[in-house]
Amino acid sequence: MNDAQFGRQVAALLDEGLARVDDDVLTRLQVARKSALGIAAAPRHVRALALAGTGGASGGGLRDWFAGPRLWLALGMLALAISGVTLTEFGADPAADAAADLDLAILADDLPVTAYIDNGFDTWLKRPVEPQQ
Repeated sequence: MNDAQFGRQVAALLDEGLARVDDDVLTRLQVARKSALGIAAAPRHVRALALAGTGGASGGGLRDWFAGPRLWLALGMLALAISGVTLTEFGADPAADAAADLDLAILADDLPVTAYIDNGFDTWLKRPVEPQQ
């Protein structure tokens, strides 16, 4: 049996079953069909953006917002914010601050360019700093 024969047999069975349906049931079925077609034809308003993989379901409420991919997005944003605050507060390195101060002092000083390529200049920089009176 091929697909065409199977389709004809199914159609014949459905037509036979339709012939045995009461008029009251037919009326109710027609009313339900018209109602369903009216609902399907009505424009739909989307309340939220649909994410990929959600099947077009629109979100509603806080519980729906934190379901599926939205939960991971929120957790990722929270982790990013926490890491930013952590790096800002605890990322200060005293050695880097000292190097930055030294660089600023060198750049602000009026030394000739030849002083920077002098071999003794590096030794002079590494000497301990004596407090000025």
